[in-house]
Amino acid sequence: MTRLWIVRAGKQGERELAAIEQGRLLPGFLEVGDLSTCKGRDAILAHLEQVMPDAGRNRLKNFAAQLNQFAYAIQVGDLVVMPRKVTDGVAVGEVTSEYKFHSEDPFRHSRAVKWLNEAVARDAFKQDLRHSFGAFMTICEIKRNSALERVRAVLKTGIDPGSLLGKQGKAAIPPSDEDVEAEDYASDIEDIANQQIISLIKSEFAGHALADLVAEILRVEGYTTKVSPPGADGGVDILAAGGTLGLGEDRICVQVKSGDGTANHDVVLRLIGSVSNTQARTGLLVSIGGVNAAAQKELDNNFFKLRLWQMPDLLKALFRAYGELSDETRAKLPLKQIWAPISGGDE
Repeated sequence: MTRLWIVRAGKQGERELAAIEQGRLLPGFLEVGDLSTCKGRDAILAHLEQVMPDAGRNRLKNFAAQLNQFAYAIQVGDLVVMPRKVTDGVAVGEVTSEYKFHSEDPFRHSRAVKWLNEAVARDAFKQDLRHSFGAFMTICEIKRNSALERVRAVLKTGIDPGSLLGKQGKAAIPPSDEDVEAEDYASDIEDIANQQIISLIKSEFAGHALADLVAEILRVEGYTTKVSPPGADGGVDILAAGGTLGLGEDRICVQVKSGDGTANHDVVLRLIGSVSNTQARTGLLVSIGGVNAAAQKELDNNFFKLRLWQMPDLLKALFRAYGELSDETRAKLPLKQIWAPISGGDE
């Protein structure tokens, strides 16, 4: 029987790009040794007690249950969701290999996956599934509310039909101590809130309007800005400069990509050309759909010339500037800061 799993790729999405490009699930736990030598959760727990001696007992039991699922419970043919941090989407794939461990591999633990869709918008799913995707766990199963059938439906039609079983959609048998299920653990409130803010940004600042928002954030940070009019921009959406009257040496050429698709190598090359043509010192690429591996490599090769804002970076900049944004902008993005206790569990 096919099952549906969540496998994350880092608290900040630091392994997402590698997971997508390499077709692998990369859950982390880098201090942990080869799980194929640990048969069962108790054996994994004993190993964790050796390699993570300072962690609490309950935390280790939680990790052992997750790792046992990754190594042994997930089966070839199961579907997996990787909630993405650097974009607002999720990747959905089919597991194609058993657990593998490579001591020389920087990611160590992995399973091969065939990605069926690398960037499904979270808004394609109804709220209950979005909350499941926001569970704190790195590895867990989603089996309530017809989750598997609904993910399949979204892959096929783009539409979440909702719970097909109504109130009967919950698991008939209560989860045992061996289970790690998304609905049985606290959600990452910050992540869920961020996803709601992202949806609001995409709705209120669609298309070229996102350049206006980025320009306003830069103005709050002390830059004088010039926004190109809508239409063909030749790779320049915003020019920003520091100093009196914007005549300082801190000159930035900004390219804003508001679509869900990843920015590719050509986008970065055009930005490099625009930096030169406009006599800017720095290029800033704002891409809410992230970048692909070739684009990231080009950005890395131009570390002293280019910077990248993906969705988490844009949110951080927005939060820094929010109190000084215009009344009109804050009316479109009504936000309130709250304090909440921290819950752990994600690697």
